[in-house]
Parts: sequence; structure tokens; C-alpha cells
Amino acid sequence: MLVQVERTGADQRESGFIHAQDVRDWLLNAGLDETEIAIKTAEQNDLNQPENLDLLSPHNRVRVIITKQALQEGRDCPFAYVLCSLAASSNLNAMTQLVGRILRQPHALKTGLDALDEGYVIAHHPTTGDVVKAIKDGLEKDGLGDLVLHVSGSDAPGSERKTRQLPRRDKFAKTDIYLPKVLLVDEDEVRDLDYETDILAKIDWSGFDAVALAAKIPENAHVAEAQVQRIELSDGDTPIEARRVSRSVATSNFDPSFAVRILSDLVPNPFVCRKIVADLVSALEARGFASEKIGSLAALVVEESRKALDAERNALSEAYFKQAVADGRIQFRLRIDGRNWIVPYEMDTSEPLNSDQVLGSDGGPLEKSLFAPVYQAELNGDERDVAVYLDADDALVWWHRNVAKAQYGLQGWKRNRIFPDFIFAATKGDGNKRLSVLETKGDQLDNADTAYKRDVLSVLSDSFSWDQTQPSGELELVTDTGETVECTLILMSEWPTRLPDYLSSEV
Repeated sequence: MLVQVERTGADQRESGFIHAQDVRDWLLNAGLDETEIAIKTAEQNDLNQPENLDLLSPHNRVRVIITKQALQEGRDCPFAYVLCSLAASSNLNAMTQLVGRILRQPHALKTGLDALDEGYVIAHHPTTGDVVKAIKDGLEKDGLGDLVLHVSGSDAPGSERKTRQLPRRDKFAKTDIYLPKVLLVDEDEVRDLDYETDILAKIDWSGFDAVALAAKIPENAHVAEAQVQRIELSDGDTPIEARRVSRSVATSNFDPSFAVRILSDLVPNPFVCRKIVADLVSALEARGFASEKIGSLAALVVEESRKALDAERNALSEAYFKQAVADGRIQFRLRIDGRNWIVPYEMDTSEPLNSDQVLGSDGGPLEKSLFAPVYQAELNGDERDVAVYLDADDALVWWHRNVAKAQYGLQGWKRNRIFPDFIFAATKGDGNKRLSVLETKGDQLDNADTAYKRDVLSVLSDSFSWDQTQPSGELELVTDTGETVECTLILMSEWPTRLPDYLSSEV
């Protein structure tokens, strides 16, 4: 199965769109094994793992590939029989190529079994279903010839780029640079805050209102018609046929155990989750819903349950997190005992030595990056603009592009950590330095996820202290040379206007 999602990337998990990790978690809850699921995106490429290089190997266990833009991301999927498109698409050419993946079976022979001689397209958005209906003409006109995707470049087996170490600039090669971490402090235990153990597991679900949730299920609800297209190849005059598969309405009773599995990422305690599901079924029965009707509406019931539980989880997690910060059980401070994050002295790069570098405003190479050189391929357009601006500012001592997978992240009250885009040191008017972490987001991304990050960074900044010896909101770190460093967290939605003000401010 090839699953097309709406979002990828660590900072887009809570964006309100279907994310690659959401699909992976759902499949795991549904019973698949981790080795049977592969994610292929710009940020993560499980298909480059040694055991996954040959998808046609009888020993290969991959059954589902999750991607956002499979064709653009350049990976061939040689035997996908099912395309599950969870992203809305109105691009006929792109969808034609995607459907072509499930028609082009290498060494395929007719088996006489419909289930094996057909490919299937399952669409989540109605507009995608409309596009699939128009694919027949596109495939016939193109003759299927343009559907072959050759594996080349870094995705070809055996051609992966070699990683090498990029050291700091000589000026900063021996400088210790510390940043505070979000820590759990419980009696004598001090460790990194863990979302699953320290936040999600602490939620009290006893106040969840299953009756209110049941009231949202309409009495006249209808089972959504399945958007499934059957694509057939025949030997006659009409080589390609696309038609809708007759929908089937579930008539079996509602399965509470299945619902618990699907909801277990929201309510990890199966006994608590089972009680919530039982209370919901009882509330529906009290409204007059027969067991057969609840069974036929199982998908709707589970979907509405996920929405309600997700909203409840976020609200309870936020309240618990903020109270724990106020109580001192969750701390954000630099510590004398060394439980801080240290900016690395080397970083990995897979770019060749002769790769194009980011150039400054004067046309020359950047001079204040903590690591040098800075390659264009490792920053997107917006990040390059910010990097060039920082490098040219007189107040900047150094700056560093934070890499999410291996570097500095802040844990809030949601599952995924926040990875600031930049870390930099600036000189204030009094000659002292402040160490800052910067998260950049444009106005087009000013959504619930951005609001969450802004709130987390505000809470952490307001509660910041130096090992309980400095006032809240202020950090003072004195190095061996007597140099003072201050740390500030900011969330940027309009860096061209706000960043200059921040760099020039005295606070």
C-alpha cells in the first residue's frame, strides 16, 4: 500500500492535517509491525535502510510506504496494489502518475483472481475521487509510457552520500555553549521530560463526558459512501477501465476492542479507554441506537471519539504542564550539575566539498556561522534569508542553524518537541552577550500549531531561571573569562520586521 499524506516534518505534527507519523501510529495500533511500515519523505527515508533497499526481495517486510510527494521524492515502489490518498488532490497529472504505480506491476501475470489482478485507489477527499475518474483518459493518452520512475542519485541502492564531520570555526572550536533543557525534577530524580511517561500517563480521564460525545452523533447519520475506484487492465479494445466499487455497509456489531486499539495513542491505559468506549456505547443505546446501527456507524463513532479525546487530552495536558511548571516539578533552567544541552563541536553533513555555499549580502561566504561552510542544500529559501541577515548584523557574534533530528529541542505538553530554527549569540549595548534561540514562522503558518509553540516558548521563558538562584525570566551564565550570557526564547512570524528590533534591543 502506498499512503499519501498531507504533512511531514517534526514541526507539523499538530498542524491539523494528516501527518505521516499519524498514519504510522494508526497502522501500528491496527496491528502492523514496525518493520512493515516505511516512511519516505524529505526528512525521513526508511527505504534507504540496508534491509529495505530491495523491495522485491522475499525477505523484505515492508508492506506500507507512507509519503507526501512520492514522485517528487524520487522513490520507485515496484509493486503497490493499493493507493490510499489521504491528501486532497486536484492535479490530474500527478494523480495519474500515482495511479500508474499500482498498475505497473513488474513481471505481472494474470492470476484469474480479481483481488490480485486489480489495483485500488482509496480517496479521503471527494475532490480526489473526481480526479481518479478522469485518470482513464490520461492513462490511455499517455500510453502508460511516462509512468516508469527510474531510481537515481542518492536514492539508488549503493549510491547514498557519505556523511562527514563539519567542525566549528577555529574562533569557537573550544568554546562551551550551554542551553537549558526542559527537565522533570521529582525528589532526587532529575531527567529530561518525557511526554508519554510524564504528561500523557498523568492525565486524569475521570471527568471525560461520554454522554456529551454521544449527543454529537446524529440520529439520522448515514454511512459515508466509500470512495474506492477499481482500475482494471484487460486484453480487449478498451485497455483501461475505471469504475466505482459497490459500497458495502457494515452490519456487524460495534467492536469495542478495535475502538480501544485505535484510540490507544490518545488514552494509553487500555482499561481507562475501554471504560470510555463502554460509557459511549451505553450513552448511544440510551438515545435509542440499536447495536446494529452503532455497528454500521462504527467509523463515525470512532472518528468523533478521536476528535473529542484529542481536544480533551490537549486541554488536560496543558493544564498539567503549566501547573507542574508553577510547582517546580517541570523546570527550564541552566543547572550547576551540568544537566544542560551543549552545542556540538562537530555536525554531520552529506554535502560534497564542492557544493554551492550560501553567500552573504556582499556576495562573499558567510563569516559568523558557528560551522563553516554553509551549504545551500541544507537550508530552504526562508532559512537562507534569515541566515544572511544574521550574518550581516553587527551585534551578532555567531549563529547556528539548529537541525531537528540530532540537536536542540524543547518538550511541551504535546507529543512532538519544538525544534527552534536558529541559535545565535548577540552583543548588547553594555558589552554583555545574550544567547537566543529563534523559531521562524511566516504569517501563512500562523495556525493552531504556531499558537501552541508560541504559548510553550512563553511559558518556558517566563519560568526560566539559573538553578533557582536568578530571578524568573533571567539567565546569567558566567564563563571562565567572566563573560555574561543571557538566553531568550522568541517565536518569529515576521522576521524581517521583528528580528531587527530584537537584535537592537537592550533587553
